[in-house]
Amino acid sequence: MKILTRAHTSQRRLIEILRVIDENDKPIGARAISDVLSSRGYELGERAVRYNLKILDELGFTKKHGYSGRVLTQLGINELKDALVNDRIGFVNTRIEEYMYRTSFSPELMNGDVIANISLIDKNDSEKAIEAVDRAFEAGYTLCRRMLLFEGEELPYFSVQEGCLGIATICSITVDGMFLKRGVPVNTSFAGIIEVKDGEMNSFSDLVAYAGTSLDPIKVFMSRKMTRVGDAISKGNGKVLANVREVPLAAEESARKILDQLKEAGIGGTTIIGEQGESLLGCPVSSGKIGIALCAGVNGVVFAEEMGLRIKTMPISTLIDYRLMK
Repeated sequence: MKILTRAHTSQRRLIEILRVIDENDKPIGARAISDVLSSRGYELGERAVRYNLKILDELGFTKKHGYSGRVLTQLGINELKDALVNDRIGFVNTRIEEYMYRTSFSPELMNGDVIANISLIDKNDSEKAIEAVDRAFEAGYTLCRRMLLFEGEELPYFSVQEGCLGIATICSITVDGMFLKRGVPVNTSFAGIIEVKDGEMNSFSDLVAYAGTSLDPIKVFMSRKMTRVGDAISKGNGKVLANVREVPLAAEESARKILDQLKEAGIGGTTIIGEQGESLLGCPVSSGKIGIALCAGVNGVVFAEEMGLRIKTMPISTLIDYRLMK
């Protein structure tokens, strides 16, 4: 449809506001939208958001829902699917780079901000979900045993409906942020599905490049129900989510040191480091660089979902102080 024909930056703001409204399970107001946009690197105040919402109302993409806030119309849903597809290519990579830069975790002090994935679940299913995350960590298929449980509006930018619980798990992009902060150039290149055979990571069966997509590849694989994390844990044969980053060969020693420090702090999981310029489990790696594969931090909640629990997960959602995670 592509009705939005304003200047580039204005287009992007309108699309991002539509995104925020779409991602919310209930009507959302201008202040909350402004907070979410700020967390994503868009400094747009409440007043500016109200102005843009008025434009979206006039276009027929949004409508007021009493005093609660805005919701999308069907026209708005269609526009979000169709508008600015080419412009959004590479958006996920840009978002990853922003979060990497803002990561401040210190493995020596065990504090600072880590990148978190947020999952929403029925409170009655919370014990099963926590057990699933723990089992996935024990098997090496997730990044960290620590998580943060929250209700209501305890966590900025996220409101949890009554009877539900929010679960924050550490995202593997946190490791890339550590590389960046400690002088190791890093490029988060691919996400995909790794085949596990006899308890060992065998090869990638599916891959999507972060730089060439307008959607988070991890979320795409989750929505397509392509994993078998439970089988990998219980039988040693299954499919788990993972991503690959590249670092220069000259930085290999520094990268290994950082990975060791993170594991001492309880962050790591199964890590596979490739050889110079060679593909890693079938994933291409640039010349002069080495690939490092890490299991995704969401594998635990994916396992819970495979068990039949209803979970809504948003990878790479926000930054959380590591000290809050238990």
